[in-house]
Amino acid sequence: MALAGIEVVGRDNYGVFPLRGKFLNVREASNKQIMENPEIQNLIKILGIQVGKRYDDVKSLRYGSVMIMTDQDHDGSHIKGLIINFIHHFWPSLMHMNGFLKEFVTPLLKATRGNEVHSFFTINEFEQWAEGRNLKPWKVKYYKGLGTSTTKEAKEYFSQIDKHQIEFEYQDQEDDDVIDLAFNKKLADKRKEWLTTYSIHNYVDHSHKQLRYKDFVNKELIQFSIADCARSIPCLCDGLKPG
Repeated sequence: MALAGIEVVGRDNYGVFPLRGKFLNVREASNKQIMENPEIQNLIKILGIQVGKRYDDVKSLRYGSVMIMTDQDHDGSHIKGLIINFIHHFWPSLMHMNGFLKEFVTPLLKATRGNEVHSFFTINEFEQWAEGRNLKPWKVKYYKGLGTSTTKEAKEYFSQIDKHQIEFEYQDQEDDDVIDLAFNKKLADKRKEWLTTYSIHNYVDHSHKQLRYKDFVNKELIQFSIADCARSIPCLCDGLKPG
């Protein structure tokens, strides 16, 4: 199970809200499911947001921004997408405010040789670095989740939080459309076409401090969808059991 949480940030205060597993896809949920979902109802109370209200600023909210904190793996990307989908579905005006939604990123893999350390935030990035390289002198560690990090590493990440923080950026209608594409059940056929655009060489550059929603969906979330398709196909190694 991927770990997930949300850090809410005000002018003078911070708060952390842990999420239990995968967030609900509100775009496909019934009103009853949404009203009875404790994660959603608690998050609405924590932020102090009103359903259906259009926001021009965040002055009336209890917190001025939301930072999504998940594992760096594919399932963590899916949780990020589901939270973005939640805000976009009910409060697109908030999503259009650059900096309201952020993410906290940590290395997925580290390659160490003596005092030399290379951190990688995606498998694609690591595989390109490793291609044609002799890995025998290197100790490669895969971070399954945030809990895999040592206490020293966790302190390092949070003491340098600006370095590990990326702001989501809205530019135009394309950003709205890709979120709808990713989570709208009615667009299943278009999603099939979208999956054919996947390339192992196309991934998010985590050295940049801003990430457009369109790039998040087309470069990161698509990797979850590809992995989800692969593990949904029965495999002889698993006795032909899906998943």
